[in-house]
Amino acid sequence: MAQMQFLAESRRPAPRRGWLLGLVLLAGLAECQPRSGPAEGTALPLPTGHYAGGLQVPGRPELRATLELRHPRPGHYEAELLLPRQPALSFVADTLTFQHDTLRLARPGRAGQILTLGRQGDFWRGTLGLDSVRYPLLLVRRGPPAPAAYRVRRDGLAGTGGPVLLFSPADESRPGPALALLPNPLPTANGPAWADALARQGFMVLLLPPADTLNALALRHALALLRRTAGVDTARIGAWLTGTRAAGLPPQAGRLTFVVAQNIPTPPLAARRAWRALAQQGRLLAVYDQDQPKALAAAMRAVLGAHSVRRGADSVLITQVSSWLRAH
Repeated sequence: MAQMQFLAESRRPAPRRGWLLGLVLLAGLAECQPRSGPAEGTALPLPTGHYAGGLQVPGRPELRATLELRHPRPGHYEAELLLPRQPALSFVADTLTFQHDTLRLARPGRAGQILTLGRQGDFWRGTLGLDSVRYPLLLVRRGPPAPAAYRVRRDGLAGTGGPVLLFSPADESRPGPALALLPNPLPTANGPAWADALARQGFMVLLLPPADTLNALALRHALALLRRTAGVDTARIGAWLTGTRAAGLPPQAGRLTFVVAQNIPTPPLAARRAWRALAQQGRLLAVYDQDQPKALAAAMRAVLGAHSVRRGADSVLITQVSSWLRAH
């Protein structure tokens, strides 16, 4: 759930004359207030709804964009940016601010990706910042907000050196598979984009802070957190390891339902037997981004077998990985 920050209006202290009568009147009014939730005080309201428009990219056709602003309960708001043709830029905000008709959304796990919008009646106008680049964006309200696909919240986890992000499907009534995602260091890692894509497919994803090496203790705590999280099928928990973090199988590999290894180097001879055994059991899938050398994927096919290795664009890989995860 996103944290909401508002600029509250200042109030003058009430005059002392008639204070007893004022207390009596307030007591009577309190009895008439609804008891469904706490009052929101004098905070400026964030206008909710489904906003549609376009993102301007120099030299390219306008990208269709939508913004969902939701108010699921008093004091809590949700914001989701969706770009269907550039899904790697879509996200659900975990922190947002609304002050002086200016809305600011931060992407979880990507400090350099910020959406800043100014309110102009039923319009939002502003920019999507991608690190040092800014792209103009114009959105207009088209109706009520669409239902949430997933929610994201921060959590603490021992051994990680920073907060973790839990991408949780909005519907937790039916327990589903979950995974701990351990990305490489930024800025090259696309962990937040993968977490967003998997959460939209109905998977619970716990995104750990980027690191160069695999921290077995952090992974153990991550798996324990997932097991006690509502909406997780405890018999279908796995891990997603990236690059150097997957150089060696973690000690927990034998107890994991599945392992996804992304852009990993060819394992040393001493470790290949364990990798091959996991692949033969159908519990290991190695994926390589399109910009990775073909030879790297070919070498892994020789070690694991062709059925356990995929290579391609993100849009292709996410479909293949989602189908593979649903089978486990």
